[in-house]
Amino acid sequence: MILKKAIITNFRGINGSITVNFDMFNCIVGQNDAGKSTILKALDAALNETALTKADYNVAAQNNQISVELFFDARNKECLLGEEILTTIEDEELINAEGLLVWKKVWNVTETNVTKPKTSIVRKKYDGNNDFIFKTEAQLITQCIANQIASAKGNGEAYNNVEKRQKLREFNQQNNIAFQFDVEEIPATGTSKAKAIGDAIKKVLPAFQYFKADTSLSDTDATIQKYFKDMAFKLIKDEIDTDDMETTVKTQLEGVLQKVTDKINDVVKSTEKVKPKVDFDWSKLISTSFVSDATGNDLPLSSRGDGFRRITMMSYFEYLAETERTDATQQIIFGFEEPETFLHPSAQENLFDKLNSLSENGYQVITSTHSPTIVGNTKRHNIIHISKPNNTYTLNQNAIDFKELAIDLGIKPDNTFTPLFSTSRLLFLVEGIDDVKAMHHKATLYKQAGLIPQTFEELNVNIIPIGGCGGVKHWVNLDLFTKLEKPFFIFLDSDKENAGAVSTNETNLIAYGLTLGTDFTISKKRLLENYIHPTALQRLVPAAVVTYSDFDHAKNFCKDYPDDAIRAHLGGKSVADKHYSSLNFDELRLTWFDGVEDEFINLYNIIVGKLN
Repeated sequence: MILKKAIITNFRGINGSITVNFDMFNCIVGQNDAGKSTILKALDAALNETALTKADYNVAAQNNQISVELFFDARNKECLLGEEILTTIEDEELINAEGLLVWKKVWNVTETNVTKPKTSIVRKKYDGNNDFIFKTEAQLITQCIANQIASAKGNGEAYNNVEKRQKLREFNQQNNIAFQFDVEEIPATGTSKAKAIGDAIKKVLPAFQYFKADTSLSDTDATIQKYFKDMAFKLIKDEIDTDDMETTVKTQLEGVLQKVTDKINDVVKSTEKVKPKVDFDWSKLISTSFVSDATGNDLPLSSRGDGFRRITMMSYFEYLAETERTDATQQIIFGFEEPETFLHPSAQENLFDKLNSLSENGYQVITSTHSPTIVGNTKRHNIIHISKPNNTYTLNQNAIDFKELAIDLGIKPDNTFTPLFSTSRLLFLVEGIDDVKAMHHKATLYKQAGLIPQTFEELNVNIIPIGGCGGVKHWVNLDLFTKLEKPFFIFLDSDKENAGAVSTNETNLIAYGLTLGTDFTISKKRLLENYIHPTALQRLVPAAVVTYSDFDHAKNFCKDYPDDAIRAHLGGKSVADKHYSSLNFDELRLTWFDGVEDEFINLYNIIVGKLN
């Protein structure tokens, strides 16, 4: 059973109603306080019956009701609807006009509180006495007789109730009996047929597992410990004669304790005498934990970082969700609230793989996020963009403004990166801020030397650091290149260890659908730091003795320099940030010009060509 849609009304920041469409993988994006978690909390209230309070009611609502209406594709799953014969929700016409099961919760809001919800479904209702879904077996037989429908087979065996309803359904269709799709409230108490069917539907609805941003990341959490302790206690009771063991242990302990008790009672008042007591709590004998041996030692999970624990505990909750299903076929919807919290961007790639694997395994995943990594890996039609223009809760899934989305995710030029999108004629994407500074510095000196006519700033080219090849994927997947309606060009480090090696960055960029020489190029040397000639470093840091080739890891030579004082002057791993803008024109030409071609001028000419 798959959740296809939700209509949420007067809940939290939603004044009126919003409609959310769902796929197997869903990514909710928006700024802080936009209301990303509102959708997850609404599903939690509807599927887990989480109690609502006045704080969940939108104070500007036009009526005094909160409602969450869920639409499911039941996929013709066989189930028992209050009877012993298997049938399907579709066959019994417990669906709306689009063939979807509707499960609606409505909470009335009073001046002081929010009432318990009323539950309703939508079903096909035939006019007059021709309706039958909620009739008893005797009533079904009576209706079959009235319509001259046999209620027994040729061998005298009676048709079961599912078969009777099917015959009545066929009769109604053949005789063009009018019908409408009607909302049917499910009684909260009693033994009516409607109550039995409602209870049966509730059992086959998907389980919603809500992983909140503040969910405990500790394997010592009471909920986790209780699960395993209860399992261990059951095994002990099933496999061991605990009563006999308790008697033996108590007898031994009480004998010793009585002797201690006698000595205590010899020195206290008669009104304050004590007596021995032995209690057994088998569950307290068991505790569980996880350890990590990444360091060669058994490091407790609690000692690992929040990011590592967040991914591992997500796996634990996946297991719990699977074991707590009503049956092996019950669908699970995982709701994750900003799961990337505390995770380094590189670890967020692993997180996306985890989320995606849940979806590929047949579970529905709905995650809210601020992470460009997660959004960038998400297919465009699976993005749900939440915003609050003029303080109005707004949801967009179809005509998403990707420029606005990029800004919400922080994919934008910082105030130090000018000019802004609105004035930029081309987006020049590089790896980091060091590359941005380097490109501006080179352009300035090359113009002064008369080799180029204008700097990038004068060309209105916006140089943007994107954090490497993975950052490009975000731009591609979010369709930012076309949505921002700007030409672009990408320049990344080759990261090659030797001249004959294949650049992983080049391979990945081509895999993203980009064309070498048209959309991107990569550096001829390994890193930006390799374009700082060793003689230039010796000028800037006279005591330094540094030598490296085009494909050595130049940054490491500076980061690992043996002398602490010289390493500090070199800048360590920040050598490019500290020294690149101090290079003079001749020093730049030592690394960019090979005697025949100047790599920077070639790059510059491609960019100018894209402007024209």
